[in-house]
Amino acid sequence: MREISCDVAVVGGGPAGATLAQRLGLLGFHVIVLEARPFPRHKPCGEFMNPASLEILEELRVLENVASLGARPIRGMKLFLHGRSAAGCYGNITDAGTRFRHGFAVRRERFDQVLLNAALSTPGVQALQPATVSRVLRGAGGEVLGVEARDAVGERVTVRSAFTIGADGVRSRVARELGVHRPTPWLDKLALVTRYEHVPWGAFAEAHFYDGGYFACAPVDGGLLSLNAVVDRRAYLEAGLTPEEFLTRRLVAVPELRERLAAGRRCDPIRGIASMAGSTTQQIFDGAALVGDAAGYVDPVTGEGIYIALRGSQLLAPVLADALRRRDRSQRSLDAYRTARRRELLPRRWSGLLLQRLLRSPMAKEAGIRILARNPGLADLAVSATGEDLPLRKLLLPSAILRAFGGRPMATAGT
Repeated sequence: MREISCDVAVVGGGPAGATLAQRLGLLGFHVIVLEARPFPRHKPCGEFMNPASLEILEELRVLENVASLGARPIRGMKLFLHGRSAAGCYGNITDAGTRFRHGFAVRRERFDQVLLNAALSTPGVQALQPATVSRVLRGAGGEVLGVEARDAVGERVTVRSAFTIGADGVRSRVARELGVHRPTPWLDKLALVTRYEHVPWGAFAEAHFYDGGYFACAPVDGGLLSLNAVVDRRAYLEAGLTPEEFLTRRLVAVPELRERLAAGRRCDPIRGIASMAGSTTQQIFDGAALVGDAAGYVDPVTGEGIYIALRGSQLLAPVLADALRRRDRSQRSLDAYRTARRRELLPRRWSGLLLQRLLRSPMAKEAGIRILARNPGLADLAVSATGEDLPLRKLLLPSAILRAFGGRPMATAGT
């Protein structure tokens, strides 16, 4: 059995883990990233990120690398339900948010590779990949001392660290080992994810709602269209169909989208992902912390997932660095991270949960689409709330409210 020591062991090499490792490496710390799968790897995802994400990528000096992949600019979101539609644009409401007026859509296997490469090119950062974490190491007082994992050839590896970070997604092994993961039973959803080629598409992500679920679509690099079909897992299991059969039957409920997809061809297998939501009772510990989806997740529908991962790492890095310099491994040393999460990220989680509650009500969905369709400025406000790095108080400024209710010509929504 090998044994390695480092300042920080980061479990998970996705956006949260990779960018945290890069930040800590730039600050002079020795970081080991443990990632269970070799890259590039497929990652079921909506595959688009909001404008606030672009500012963080620019700060990390990887935005140009992401753009060079052929990332598609996303100007906003369009919502469809029973023949009605509404469109909201980023950046139309307030000038106080991010300077970007568009997001990006890019295949996750390529995006994640860029971020991990940037981390591994930073002095002090190395990876064990693939390396599957089998348990979290604990001291006599319960403090976290590192992790035990198995590498590509099955050899046991012990990684001892001052801090261990769970950045390993919604089904986080670290969170489960620490006993803080909690499922969200009423949000027991499943997503069937695939891609199409040769489908004409504009510069908007779209959500097509119907009774019992929705389709989320975004044009990604390579001229492809990313498609997610989100349904209650129980409905999928009770149907007893193959993924192809299930997807075909669900598309019958959204004829406009089905006709547009018929112009192209499905070019990827259908992949499934379950557990679309989960929470944690605690995010900081003696010698450990959780970040990204591992700290709590709810399917945001709105493209905020990647932003929350990037912003969580941005909040955690300086707090960790300060604790490492002071050689303070206590939970108390990470209080500033917990406070920042509650201030900035918890409201986004609550808004996501509220949105998911509303989506379960046919009447609420109908009313929402009708209101947004009649008030394009209000649709802009809703999209800006999910896409820009804005506290609620700035969205409630008189200037923002006047723009929202003053409306705008529908033509500015583009195609």
